[in-house]
Amino acid sequence: MLVLHPVIRRVQSICPSVSENPHTEYGLTENIQRAVENEKVSADKMPKQKVDLQALPTRAYLDQTVVPILLQGLSVLAKERPPNPIEYLATFLLKNKSQFEERN
Repeated sequence: MLVLHPVIRRVQSICPSVSENPHTEYGLTENIQRAVENEKVSADKMPKQKVDLQALPTRAYLDQTVVPILLQGLSVLAKERPPNPIEYLATFLLKNKSQFEERN
């Protein structure tokens, strides 16, 4: 059974001609919605496959591993303009690496 959002219930009480499934006009029937939900649940249960970083071409390897943190670090570096930019960038990378390691 489809559980209705309170706003939809309120709209239906005011205007009974509103469909229980507002997406029916677009072809999204309850069966299709159920199939989509089942796919989402299945996708959540599947373990995410790790990319074999060693097998990637050089550009893809760098894009997957260091480019995101380098771009962020260089952006901060450009704004701050410290007197010792190399040390600043090195410190930034070490301080923020945990945020980016989770993605690999």
